[in-house]
Amino acid sequence: MHFMRTTLAGALLAVAVAAPSRTFAQDAGDIAAYAALSFTPLGAFVPLPPPPSGIRGSAFVLRYGSIDIGGELASPLHHFSIGGDLATGRGRLGLTIGGTTCEDCDGNIMAGVDYTVPLTRNVLSVALRPAFGFSKPLEGEGTALSFGASLPLGLELSGSTGPSFIPYLVPGIGFGRVSGDEDSESGMRPMLGGGFAIAGRQSAVAVHLGFQKVFIDDGETTFGVGFSVGRKAP
Repeated sequence: MHFMRTTLAGALLAVAVAAPSRTFAQDAGDIAAYAALSFTPLGAFVPLPPPPSGIRGSAFVLRYGSIDIGGELASPLHHFSIGGDLATGRGRLGLTIGGTTCEDCDGNIMAGVDYTVPLTRNVLSVALRPAFGFSKPLEGEGTALSFGASLPLGLELSGSTGPSFIPYLVPGIGFGRVSGDEDSESGMRPMLGGGFAIAGRQSAVAVHLGFQKVFIDDGETTFGVGFSVGRKAP
């Protein structure tokens, strides 16, 4: 299976790869946005929680996401990435590079960058996170681009010592554009992610697991896990 190989395949990636047996009520722009977001880091992985109240240093991040499309595509899609969560200025710079594999389709490569700015950092943590993503198939032509903005909300359930336990939600909105040949389709879709994180208070070690949803009729949900480790802040 080759996605984004032609203009039609690029515009209808959700039909050609993501959900071949589903019928969507949305137009081509909505489906293109769903596809672009789902195949770039914005929608392919569970989002990180807002930074915990304890200031921590930079970290190395591993993430995995899976979405079981079903239908003609019997095997689920598997997203993998490596990256960094870097303390910069008032916020944190996130860098991601990875790809997608499955048994019944050609793979793709993806990359992304985001910046998380804490708005409040106490028992309730709130942050603003703009993000950009890119994806390209290993076989065939075409690209997917995504832009998004989200509002990570986290609640720290811990005492003054020991790890931080953080249930969190990340509502957001994303713009996606799929290009193939000389044509393109684009649109916007609402998004919602969330999960549960455990973060070391005196270190840059953290684990999170949860979900990421790009909303479209009959669209599926990505489930995943992430692990980060690094140095603690001075």
